[in-house]
Amino acid sequence: MTAVQQAKPTRQWIVSRAFDLLFVANLWWVALLLLPYSKETILAQSSGIEFWQIYFITAPHRWITLLLVATDPDRREGRGWVFAVIAIVTAVIVVGLRLTQSQFACLVLIDFLWNAWHFGSQHGGILRIYGRMGGGGHPALERWAFRTYVIYVSIRAAAWATGWTEQYPAAQRGLEWLDWGILLAPASLVILELIDRPWQRLGKLVYLISAVSMYAVLLYAIRSTDRFLVITMAVAYAAFHAVEYFAIVTFYAQRRSKSGSSAGAFRLMARNWLRVLAVYLIVSGMVLQYLDREWREWYIGLNLWAAFLHYAYDGMIWKLRRVDTAKALAVDLPKGSAAASAPAVSS
Repeated sequence: MTAVQQAKPTRQWIVSRAFDLLFVANLWWVALLLLPYSKETILAQSSGIEFWQIYFITAPHRWITLLLVATDPDRREGRGWVFAVIAIVTAVIVVGLRLTQSQFACLVLIDFLWNAWHFGSQHGGILRIYGRMGGGGHPALERWAFRTYVIYVSIRAAAWATGWTEQYPAAQRGLEWLDWGILLAPASLVILELIDRPWQRLGKLVYLISAVSMYAVLLYAIRSTDRFLVITMAVAYAAFHAVEYFAIVTFYAQRRSKSGSSAGAFRLMARNWLRVLAVYLIVSGMVLQYLDREWREWYIGLNLWAAFLHYAYDGMIWKLRRVDTAKALAVDLPKGSAAASAPAVSS
């Protein structure tokens, strides 16, 4: 038998072509640009769009991490007390700052910056899953290039939304030049993939192009001050991240239903995961919407608490360098690299 025959075939997709294209690469975001609605209609309905995106996608994807940690001993890995301490300390900080400052402004700023880092980390982590399946890639470049790119575009969006760039024309001109420089990061990632046998990692290539293109369109919308396009891409930006996270959790649940320890409620939920997820999204969305309407301060505080735990916990439970995590996500670690540093799916 030849070496080629003995070589283990590489996987192109995390779950399947259709699943990955729709829920990981999230190619649906391109369709948002082609919607047959007028700009005036979209602007008028922006609050309704945000209603569904915030209450039934973005906020629930943060809270589901807490549900996963609470119900799955395989993700806690005997570190339940660590997760509990983090939750308690975070709650004390949130409540303490609210009582001493009578507002959450400081925490909102922290949430924004950590969230931008978290977005870039999650994209980099999914790239590494594809890279581990198909081989090749440049882990360090992918990790830091994505983080830098996502954080920059996020800050540009915030500066535009607050009107900061309009107040300082010199800063705006400087940022417009810097925009071209920052685009070198994603461009280099795509070029490196294209020149290194991309047909062997088609899933990774599609995901990479989809993700970097979405941020590029958002950056273009900001530069052109097109409010319609900014709103459209802001929805895509948030939904893309949440949907791909739900996709990874769904894939994990699919595998967890047949493997891992038999303890924990998550194993039972995993066996009927799509039903559980549907009920979870509906119930959590209704509860969050009610809290926001009737108990606004509680809603903000609880969501900041959940957001910080989501960021922290994800960095603990999805490390690909851990053998059990790699196995749970059907990713083979290279020989001798189990203890090597690798990015998390989200951190």
